[in-house]
Amino acid sequence: MKNLFSFFAAALLTAFVGHAQCEADHTVEASSFQYAPAGLTIEAGESVAFLNTGGFHDVNFTTNSITMEPFNNPADVGSLAAVNGEMGGVCMGVITFDTPGTYNYDCSIGNHAAEGMVASITVNAPPSNTVVDVIVNSPDHELLEAAVIAAGLVDALSADGPFTVFAPTDAAITALAEAFGVTPEILLTLPQLGALLQYHVVAGVALSTDLSDGQEIETLLGENVTVTITADGVFINNAQVTVADILADNGVVHVIDTVLIPPTPETNTIWDVVVNSEDHNYLEAAVDAAGLSGALSGTDTLTLFAPTDAAFETLATALAVEVTDLLALPNLGEILQYHVVAGAALSTDLSDGQEVATLLGETVTVTITADGVFINDAQVVVADILTDNGVVHVIDAVLLPPTTDGLNEVAAAWSMMPNPATDVVTLTGLAQQALVTVYDLSGRVVQTATASTSTVVLTDLQTGTYLVAVRNGASVKTQKLVVR
Repeated sequence: MKNLFSFFAAALLTAFVGHAQCEADHTVEASSFQYAPAGLTIEAGESVAFLNTGGFHDVNFTTNSITMEPFNNPADVGSLAAVNGEMGGVCMGVITFDTPGTYNYDCSIGNHAAEGMVASITVNAPPSNTVVDVIVNSPDHELLEAAVIAAGLVDALSADGPFTVFAPTDAAITALAEAFGVTPEILLTLPQLGALLQYHVVAGVALSTDLSDGQEIETLLGENVTVTITADGVFINNAQVTVADILADNGVVHVIDTVLIPPTPETNTIWDVVVNSEDHNYLEAAVDAAGLSGALSGTDTLTLFAPTDAAFETLATALAVEVTDLLALPNLGEILQYHVVAGAALSTDLSDGQEVATLLGETVTVTITADGVFINDAQVVVADILTDNGVVHVIDAVLLPPTTDGLNEVAAAWSMMPNPATDVVTLTGLAQQALVTVYDLSGRVVQTATASTSTVVLTDLQTGTYLVAVRNGASVKTQKLVVR
């Protein structure tokens, strides 16, 4: 009786040891002419223990014992040597399957395979859990999901990374759309969408425990976001982190309640120079009124002769009007185009007597004397202000096109012939007590006459553009005169 007890105890101990050595995620039992289960499905990274519960069997993953052709399994996992089975099961070995695919195997002993001792294990890839999957599976990030798809960033954010994503909710994106007066769908069509999304992604894993107050973190856009930590919570710029540390296979996601807006890149275009100048408020207003700010901030290379505020005031005074009247002229755009040249014309590129074509199609004349550089009658007071798209020269007078009467709105009823003139100009239609004054474009009086004189001698005047004002009591009417 004692011997019988010892026999069963030994058998149980052997079975226990065999099972202990075969600890795995799944188990396949080999017995008389079969593996059970014959078809097993597992996930990559999981292990399978093979137990022989009866007979003499092996586990052959190499060559098909019936056809003698290789199995060509997805990966070489080796084979397990033949062992004699026992009732409690003998551990044949444990195999871990890391590569997805279907693995075929059989028992190569005798005719076991032909008798049906064949089986397979299907290894599925582990479920994906990238930062994109976190977004896709979130009910609060449908608009962000659509944005990532629209910007073509799905593959990039599904890569190895790692990435940290600050993920604005649907409510955050909707709030931004409402602030712009558009729909969320229109936001997804913006050409800057990709850059906007990159401003929400950081290379590397930044857990909440890695963040500190005042920390600046560079995003994939190349611009930084700032971390602020207060008693109220953690903020990325002005967006509060509402859910932190959602771990993914390739990084981490933090949910935020506001869309992060990248800082506007600093530019130094011709338009920026005008806007940032304290002496060109009227020119800024004129360019705005004429709708030309886009041209001066574009990519085309230009040269701008920029009249100062004082130049506009001098012209307005000579015409006895307000500067606002000048800005309301119907041909204001033409006057401004007469101040712009295609290409970058630095002061070193200019020569005395040079004629330079403007965007209006008319030319301006360069004069270089001991007193300085002049564009028509306007002196260059600051030269060569370099910009991203050209150059600006500050001038002290407004340039008036020779072929366009840009002053029709303030022109007089009297006439002046010929115009352009060379030596003498004749004025008709003057009131008897009228006083005639001729100004250059800097506002300087160069000649005066009375209505009793119907002609004005021009021989003392240099070639250029002048303003002829006729004053009759409190009334002043003005016309432009071109002297050749």
